[in-house]
Amino acid sequence: MIELVHLRKEYDNVLAVDDLTLTIPRGEIFGLIGPNGAGKTTTIRMACGLLVPTLGRALISGVDVAQEPERAQQYIGYLSDFFAVYEDLKVWEYLDFFAHAYKMPEPEIPARIAEVIAQVNLEVKRDAMIRGLSRGMKQRLGIARAIIHRPKVMLLDEPASGLDPKARLELRNLLLSLRDQGATILISSHILTELEGFCTSIGIMEKGRMVRSGSIEEVTAAAASTRLVRLSWSRDSLATLEEQLRKDVRVSDVNLTPGLGTFRFSGTEEDLAPVLAALVQANVQVRSFGEVKQTVEELYMKLSTHEVM
Repeated sequence: MIELVHLRKEYDNVLAVDDLTLTIPRGEIFGLIGPNGAGKTTTIRMACGLLVPTLGRALISGVDVAQEPERAQQYIGYLSDFFAVYEDLKVWEYLDFFAHAYKMPEPEIPARIAEVIAQVNLEVKRDAMIRGLSRGMKQRLGIARAIIHRPKVMLLDEPASGLDPKARLELRNLLLSLRDQGATILISSHILTELEGFCTSIGIMEKGRMVRSGSIEEVTAAAASTRLVRLSWSRDSLATLEEQLRKDVRVSDVNLTPGLGTFRFSGTEEDLAPVLAALVQANVQVRSFGEVKQTVEELYMKLSTHEVM
């Protein structure tokens, strides 16, 4: 659904994006991670057609954004990190304006406005003037505007900016719902906890280049030479447990205390099953056993050099 092919963007003597190629299939929520100045906003603006790349192409649902901008916009819901609102309009009037701008069928517009207002929890502000909304409410209105025409692709640049914790959770749930309905989402953030347990794939950008991208599992595997495994067991099995673990040459850094411990494992995730089976066969009463997954923040700190342009 989103295909960026050798994108490059130069501003005078600054290279903002350098030979970026990325493919995001339908139904993915792709988190674009990086410090301010890494090129995230420039990438998203080229993807939605607001910036013309110096080199390369951006395609949305197979449509070249630069060559067929009007057609491409029908597929795109875009929210910038800072966006203007028409403060002399009411909330519903603002959404009505954009529904007509996207050439939605006239009979569908009133019901659709009511639907998106409910989705972003602005029902009580439906007839309020935009100038009286808080920053967080304006952010919700921007999200409503981005989804008014039921786009197949969402391009969101720091969408949680200005939202309180409850509103951020509501945003997450809304985007998950849109994904379940078939939308593909590219979302940028430098606040890594916003993307934790939310994105299906991530990409780490620095100095205009993609450092690493893929599913969280793939990026984790590439970043770590060994897996950290945590387990618990009945206390009287400690000696047997330690003996069994040290028999496996793929096991290292065994750290055990009565009833709880960790070790490093150099095999694949599938290779862990026989390790557990061997412990059970040796009559170790295992209560829990599993790999400790790295958080998005831990991955970023491991892979990033924290450089900007």
